[in-house]
Amino acid sequence: MNRYITRGIDNNLPIILQQQLWKLVAQRENEQSKELEAIDYFHIFQFNMHNDQLCIKHKQERPEYIKTHKANYSKAINIKKVYIIREDDVDLSYYVMLLPEEY
Repeated sequence: MNRYITRGIDNNLPIILQQQLWKLVAQRENEQSKELEAIDYFHIFQFNMHNDQLCIKHKQERPEYIKTHKANYSKAINIKKVYIIREDDVDLSYYVMLLPEEY
């Protein structure tokens, strides 16, 4: 599966966090396929600091899903939210990681 990032992600989100978000998407879609759930194409990640630890809240709408993870990064970042969208075309599927303002 091809993965793409936008210029905003490339310039503003540390690579270690990009890698963690890709891993969280893969884990979630693996869980959904095992449970025979419909797999949502839209992943929302929100970042916030909690007790000097960067936390990532992973959300989906269908089926409703919310899970909070500790980030593999200890510094505050200037990004509040990131989207990962799966595009399923007739002969091609791919993912795009982008900032909300790039949507």
